[in-house]
Amino acid sequence: MSNPSNPSPATHWQSLLPAAMVGTEKMAFTAPALSGPVGALLAQIEAQQAAQPALAQPALALLQMAGVLAVCERAARQGQASAASAPNSAAPETAPALHAKGLQLSLRWALAEAPPRLQIELLQRLSAAGLRLPTGLLALALEAGQRSVALRPALLPVLGERGMWLARHNSYWRYASGTAASAPLETRWSEGSLAQRVELLREQRQLDPASARERLKTALPDLPAKDRAELAAVLIEGLSMDDEALLVALCKDRGADVRQTARALLVQLPDSAQTQRAIARLQPCLEKPSTLKSLLGAKWKIQAPEAAGDDWKADGLEAERPKFETMGERAWWLYQLARQVPLDWWTQHTGLTPDALVQWAAKGDWNEALVRAWLDVLRTAPDAAWCRAFLDHWPGKALKQTSAVVLALLPPAQREPYWMQTLQQISPKNVDGFTQLINQILQACPPGEQVSPALSGLLLEKLPLYLKKYYIDASLAELCCVLHSDMLPGLVRPPSEDDPLAYALRNHQPVIAARRAFSNLTPAVIPS
Repeated sequence: MSNPSNPSPATHWQSLLPAAMVGTEKMAFTAPALSGPVGALLAQIEAQQAAQPALAQPALALLQMAGVLAVCERAARQGQASAASAPNSAAPETAPALHAKGLQLSLRWALAEAPPRLQIELLQRLSAAGLRLPTGLLALALEAGQRSVALRPALLPVLGERGMWLARHNSYWRYASGTAASAPLETRWSEGSLAQRVELLREQRQLDPASARERLKTALPDLPAKDRAELAAVLIEGLSMDDEALLVALCKDRGADVRQTARALLVQLPDSAQTQRAIARLQPCLEKPSTLKSLLGAKWKIQAPEAAGDDWKADGLEAERPKFETMGERAWWLYQLARQVPLDWWTQHTGLTPDALVQWAAKGDWNEALVRAWLDVLRTAPDAAWCRAFLDHWPGKALKQTSAVVLALLPPAQREPYWMQTLQQISPKNVDGFTQLINQILQACPPGEQVSPALSGLLLEKLPLYLKKYYIDASLAELCCVLHSDMLPGLVRPPSEDDPLAYALRNHQPVIAARRAFSNLTPAVIPS
């Protein structure tokens, strides 16, 4: 095929293509004229057809010739020489790899087939043990990270030097082309991934807020909007009035997410100019009862603004209600004003507790505007008293979110009493409540977090009531990932129709086995 006397590869096909396009019954064809063994093979195919005209199959002959050409062209193809120098090799590894074959098999299965929640947990445990992924799993792990953004923060710390080297040389894996955790701080900041930069900035804010702020300020002009928004959100760590000037500048950023993040952080600075303007706008909407009326049981009253202010736009307040917005125009204005005011101001100004304020809002005409605004502020800087007020007096249809959003803001120990109370009320007649509870737990528990042994035991006790639901299988794998690891050995039993729980878990034993295998992972117990 490479003989210079032969025509170029493009012309090899010219004698076959017309007949292939219109059909061999309409147009005859001849074998391409080639020398050497390839030409001899093509001539042999043509001769076989001519030898027995009655049995000739022109279409088959054409396909055979095309097959010969295709295979031989691929075999003869040579890569073009590159003028570029060979890439540098990966830096030496600083962490030991996971060597235990059984754990490698569990991890390989998890990266290919397990729920993302389990994938994240196993990678987190690998990192906590000071280990990295073995070389044979790097490509599989990088592919998994390419499909799942949520997996990446857990994946990056265990890639090792070779994993990051691979990521730098594959455009699909470029998301992981950061720097090693052992690299100098400035190298991690300038060459690291976004996740690494966020973590570095958070650590620096905890130690030296001013230096971290200056680092961010210097980098902002060269960053895309997504990076600017995520890094700006880190300023919540050690937030103070010293950050006001930078946040005010970010309120004029080109990116909408950046502006929203900056304004949300300014709300947490009661003495900031924006917050003081917001309070000045909202305060006239509130009417305080006189002392006499208060003694007679009168409550605070609130009215939404009658019109939008001329100076609102400068502070990100939109006079025009979005078309998709469910609230009316005045409620939309009140919502925007209220979400620019700190939660502490409400309790200090009215003298009411968060619990009383949530109940007071529910009895008024502007409930949706108020609770949506309060929740926005709460999500930026969680407050336990406000979280409990929402959970104890959930606003119902006034919020599109479920209570899992607020539960996720509480520390795990403070969430569980709500779930335990609900579980204890579950009965065969109230199975739907169990369905909602499982969804709440799964939404509120981030990957890698597990519930207490007490809650796990109560879940398993009530689970048989839920097994008759046709959609249970979709939740069971996820539920197995949040149960406390102490409960896992009791779930390993042969499936039996006489044991509904064991029968339901028969397809999820790999999840249980992987969690058990990694539950006590430490470098000291990993065989070399």
